Amino acid sequence: MSAYLSGLNRCVSDEESRLVEKKRAESQAMRERLTPLEDRLSRLLGTITIEIQREGLSLASLQSSLRGRCRGSCHPGELGMALRRLGFERRRCWKKGAGFSALWHRTV
Repeated sequence: MSAYLSGLNRCVSDEESRLVEKKRAESQAMRERLTPLEDRLSRLLGTITIEIQREGLSLASLQSSLRGRCRGSCHPGELGMALRRLGFERRRCWKKGAGFSALWHRTV
């Protein structure tokens, strides 16, 4: 009988820990959803090395990196404005045969 009760207590404690973890994940997702784009972008840029930033960042790669589990993709115009506020500028490259490409570089 005591083995049954200890197994039942273990099952209840496992369920409680799952509920606590689920609530923590939901609150974290809500905080992420309410975080402004500029803050999320500056956090992302902090993870990208300076050497890669000097080569230039593409808008599409930043946009896909910012996509969260609960958030959709941000609008490219909003992302461009946030990059400008953080001190980046867009440099266009019209190489022969390559088509249009633009990379974002930090202004000094």
